[in-house]
Amino acid sequence: MAAGPRHGRAGKGQDACSCTACRGAQEPVNDYALGANLRRQILSDLERGLPLDGRRLQALVGDFCGQSQLALLPALKYLVLAPGFSSAASQQPPLPADARLQLRLQQELNEVFAAPICARMDAVLRGLLGLQEANAPAQPASPLTSQTAPTPPQEQPPLEEEVAEEYDGELEPAAGRSGSNGLVAVLSFMAGVLVVGVGGGLAWLLLQTTLPSTNPADGQRPGLPGELTTPSPDTTTAEAPLAPDLSQQASSDAAATQAIASVEQLYNELSLGNVQAARQRFSGEVADQFDPAFFRQFQRVSVDQLRTIGINGSQVSLEGVVTFVYPDGTSQSESRQFTVDTSTDPALITGSSFGQVTRGRQ
Repeated sequence: MAAGPRHGRAGKGQDACSCTACRGAQEPVNDYALGANLRRQILSDLERGLPLDGRRLQALVGDFCGQSQLALLPALKYLVLAPGFSSAASQQPPLPADARLQLRLQQELNEVFAAPICARMDAVLRGLLGLQEANAPAQPASPLTSQTAPTPPQEQPPLEEEVAEEYDGELEPAAGRSGSNGLVAVLSFMAGVLVVGVGGGLAWLLLQTTLPSTNPADGQRPGLPGELTTPSPDTTTAEAPLAPDLSQQASSDAAATQAIASVEQLYNELSLGNVQAARQRFSGEVADQFDPAFFRQFQRVSVDQLRTIGINGSQVSLEGVVTFVYPDGTSQSESRQFTVDTSTDPALITGSSFGQVTRGRQ
């Protein structure tokens, strides 16, 4: 489930001060570096065990902006509270370099902010997700570059030695090689004939063992007393396992129905505000990641079009469309996959992952 602003503001002053000091000590950064700096701050907080708090990040983003990036502050503050950002930050590993996540975040920004701001935020999102910078300008030569330029030739001598060894072998006297080349040609020809002969013999034996007998006596041999002369018993034996297959299919259908009912009940509880009942629908780490504060920003949350995409024992994989309805009446839909363990009663959701935005906020 997506992580949300459920944690306190502990450590905000310390982090903000450190970021401000860092900004004052460095040269102004471009939009891509702004996103990269924000990514480093988030990953550093997660590595130190600090909770991901959207409100705290809203207070910190201003410390990463230079004078030329103050116009991006409203978009940055909106971004760190967006559902797509919460989903990306809660994945393992956090903020993966996934172009689909960038597209989702860009769509959420396009619905709120003007085109010039969204165009600049494209570079910020690339830095935030660790994607390659688009249209990166060529870096001018510097003293450091000139010092490190001789590095590639250090790796080339082994390659030159290999080439020299090959050329040394080719430059041997032709007289010494002519006799060996003739011997190799003769041996190669004999080996080819041997391979063809052995292959042909094996193919003939294989055909003799697989082709049905054409001897009329084999098909017209009178049956011995008590000998079965029809294949009916074999056919009956082969069809007998159909009953277990039908039973297994019925069991799979029941598991899929149970899993779908559990996911639908989860979103019913969320829409009614029954946080404790909703939490009991999760198990393990998924229950720890459940964030009631994230769902309080919506008036209603629903799921539909649930379908089974895989069954492995008691584990059922589902895919459906989740719709978030905001207090102002607008809504947004996204596809999401669920993994449900039907061996428990009730069936528990053991995994949930974002697919893609199927309908932007409108």
